Amino acid sequence: MAKRDFGAVAVDLGASSGRFAAGYLEDGRIRFEVIEQFPHAPFERNGKLFWDLDSILGLCKRASDYASANFIQSTLAIDSWGVDHGLIDQNGNLIDQPVCYRDLSHAAAFEELAPYRAELYAQTGIQHQPFNTICQLYARKKEDASLPSRARFLILPDLLGYLLSGEVHHELTEASTTQLMGLDCRWSPRAFEIAGWPVPEGQPQKAGTLGGDIAPGVRLAHVGSHDTASALQGFGAQRENQLYVNVGTWSLAMLIRDEPIATPEAEAANFTNERMGDGRVRFLKNIPGFYVVNRLHEELGVTESVPDWLASATASHEHADLFAPEFFNPDSMVEACANQVDNRPESHAEWAGLALGSLARAIAEQPLEAAKVGAQAANMIRIGGGGSQSAALCQKIADLSGLPVAAGPVEATVLGNLGMQFMASGHFKDSEEMESVISRSGNLVEYWPQ
Repeated sequence: MAKRDFGAVAVDLGASSGRFAAGYLEDGRIRFEVIEQFPHAPFERNGKLFWDLDSILGLCKRASDYASANFIQSTLAIDSWGVDHGLIDQNGNLIDQPVCYRDLSHAAAFEELAPYRAELYAQTGIQHQPFNTICQLYARKKEDASLPSRARFLILPDLLGYLLSGEVHHELTEASTTQLMGLDCRWSPRAFEIAGWPVPEGQPQKAGTLGGDIAPGVRLAHVGSHDTASALQGFGAQRENQLYVNVGTWSLAMLIRDEPIATPEAEAANFTNERMGDGRVRFLKNIPGFYVVNRLHEELGVTESVPDWLASATASHEHADLFAPEFFNPDSMVEACANQVDNRPESHAEWAGLALGSLARAIAEQPLEAAKVGAQAANMIRIGGGGSQSAALCQKIADLSGLPVAAGPVEATVLGNLGMQFMASGHFKDSEEMESVISRSGNLVEYWPQ
């Protein structure tokens, strides 16, 4: 088969799987195909959780090889979850595998940094979470006090881009997850002082630019490399009066704003101000989405697929508070949920009702919760990502919120990643054209409150 003149390859890394997709422009739409997907998980070594970077980097290299083999000219861009990073020594070599955000050392660091929480929120607008990069760097320094003087950190997509191209880059949307970037979109000297690390050379950069070559005919592109930023881009035209929710391992409920809300009220409600690729604010709430659902599904030994299991749910008048700290990484998700309700579910259908109702309620409450702290009111909820395939979940969110729900695209993250690559390579004249093409490239299903 002949090579296409130009294409883009999106590497999309989630906390439980990674994949890459190849796309091209045709008839005013982005056409794409997921080429490879593989599960991955952190591994334990000497009581610490690490990511298998060699495996993840191998996926990126196979994606690059695919781009070279199938396009005359192409770009490649990487998005992933936030906060996790790797350390590079003074010779440019990787110092060990990246530590996973769920490692217990970060929770200990989180408690030691508790006296600085109000100050850090005022500086950064980022919610207090034990996995924030500031907690991770603090933990690494406590383990080895020499690290800050001999290492520099790169957030995961930037780390992978560096290992592929040799280019050091700090991308804005990922940098905004760290609790180390100020409200002015520059590194916060005070936050780094609290962490005990030097301020990095080079400031965070907006998305939509091209980087160095990584293979013959393949050039690195800088997109909104936090996967949720790419997902938001993948919804197409964005409106300030809609709540956007990308439902995956985590469910992130987002409103778009020009300026952050970093008030004590927003801090108390645990809202966070992360950035879009163009620098606007994703005012959002992190919800432990399908992480809880999937772990229940596995632990209960349910043989149906997750969507079919949720569709079998019996109505439940009880729900678990998914924001409770015990859901972060419990030994037993079944017991963590059971301890929150008066009547323990017995059948798989009853467990599905509890899981479905708990996640739907956590999402449905966010428009009102955001409005209470000064955000604009939402008149619609947009659901993207894998969770948008669950009709039961989408209908439940509509019923509980009283708002219409538009579900799709399922592959919002891939669409947003590819769209920004085509923008960076000059295939769109402006962001409006990009958003229009993206909107035509996905399908929506509407749900109305009943």
